[in-house]
Amino acid sequence: MTFAEKDKAVWRQWQRAQTPSNMDTVLHQLNPIIQQNVNRWAGTLARPLLELEAKRLAAEAIRTYSPVGGASLATHVTNRLRKLSRITYTHQNVARLPEHRMVRFHTFNMANSVLEDRLGREPTVDELVDELGWSRSYLEYFQKGQRKELLESAPVPAHFDSRPGDEGFVDFIYNDLSPMQKKIFEHTTGYGGMVVMGNPKLKKKLKLSQGQL
Repeated sequence: MTFAEKDKAVWRQWQRAQTPSNMDTVLHQLNPIIQQNVNRWAGTLARPLLELEAKRLAAEAIRTYSPVGGASLATHVTNRLRKLSRITYTHQNVARLPEHRMVRFHTFNMANSVLEDRLGREPTVDELVDELGWSRSYLEYFQKGQRKELLESAPVPAHFDSRPGDEGFVDFIYNDLSPMQKKIFEHTTGYGGMVVMGNPKLKKKLKLSQGQL
């Protein structure tokens, strides 16, 4: 059985029963592709964060894949993983935001990407409101202020910093990491009030090699 045939076999298994276990099986099968794309950006961002984002993107690709188009699952996943460039480009400024605002930034981008794939076009404000569960006025404020926040860390109204559920999302990501990955995550994002560090300082503090980071 070829790699493409194995990819399709585990994908069909997931389609029949869309369980977390079957999704893990597909992600494991596609791990060489995931790691290849992570390696492209390693050094610009802590590897655990890149791997988390790559797996999220791969899972999106698995959910949206259709063999009818003729492309292989591996090709579809590879195309989606090109979006890794976005997280490396914006990370330096995003990491300076408080963790709850950082999470909202990534939550918005995730919802926007999912809707683009589902609809085949850029989503409307109403569609984003439905997907995110945010109010229309809050979403419009967020979209207008997003670029300014990233570039200037501009102050925002009090309600922006009190959205429920963000802490749980961050904790979900954090608790899935190994002890060393947790330390990297803390000092890369400022999670738990930790000081945000660049790669050189982080390597020195945690005694890591370039390959580990």
